[in-house]
Amino acid sequence: MAVVDVALPRLMSGPFGRILVGYVPTEQGADARALGVDLARVCSADLLLVSVVAGVWIERLGREIGPPLVHSGGRDRAASALKEAAGTLTGLRGIGQVDRRLEVSSSPSRGLHDTAVAERADLIVVGSSHHGPVGRVLLGSVGERLLSGAPCAVAIAPRGHAARDSHEVRRVAVAFDGSREAQLALRTGHELARMTEAGLHVLMVIEPPPAIPGQFVPLPGLEPLIAIEREEALQRQEQAAQSALGSALADIGDDTKVERRVLFGTDPASAILELARADIDLLFLGSRAYGPMRLAVVGSVSSAVVRHAPCPVLVMPRLGETAG
Repeated sequence: MAVVDVALPRLMSGPFGRILVGYVPTEQGADARALGVDLARVCSADLLLVSVVAGVWIERLGREIGPPLVHSGGRDRAASALKEAAGTLTGLRGIGQVDRRLEVSSSPSRGLHDTAVAERADLIVVGSSHHGPVGRVLLGSVGERLLSGAPCAVAIAPRGHAARDSHEVRRVAVAFDGSREAQLALRTGHELARMTEAGLHVLMVIEPPPAIPGQFVPLPGLEPLIAIEREEALQRQEQAAQSALGSALADIGDDTKVERRVLFGTDPASAILELARADIDLLFLGSRAYGPMRLAVVGSVSSAVVRHAPCPVLVMPRLGETAG
């Protein structure tokens, strides 16, 4: 499927300088390639299309012997399809260098992971499972494994993304929970929204206090509330959330117009998905707040959102200890 050469707003220098696209000659691969092109163009980034073919390693006494065995017919077909897919991007306006790579690995996710590390990729883009409904993200096995420890940010294209009439980024959304990982997602989403002149929507969902007076633990930085009226507890909780969100936006430091919402709810994933259905073009999530540093690892809320989102979803990695 050819990529339509349309004019998109471009970043002078975006957060992703090298984007790796997991490509297979299917609808899933076409969707990943289309989203990779979208993001490469707004970031003026280099694009690397990677196809992974299965290899079998012979072992003796626990050690690998010789190069992996690869079915030559499958390898040739994958190489031909990859060359064609990359060739259609040559000379496309707004993106940097386009490269392709055929990798041999024990699994597609392992091959993409290892290539991303070797190539110092800033972002891995994959498509959704072809078993899911058109217009929705549905993780396949590759996406599942990458979101369990990718070495960089991961973007998932919804099924049918390549066939969409418009790929313009007009509305960017960020799910914010106050964590450092969410702050990274907010900064990155804000940067893309600012440089593409898209609207930015930030949603924070907080759990309401108990229905009866008593002690509960609110957001970090707000003292526990003991035996107060529920209405007052709700007000204090919302004020704390608004303050945390306002501080995060103030740290970004410009006058970009932001639509922000603080909601009470026990099901954050449903609230985030409701926002995503409001004609959002790109949704940013942070990794869960624990796990290996600098890896993209989703928690239960992010996982539920990724599985059902109607738009492309981008999951940022964890910050290192010294990252800002």
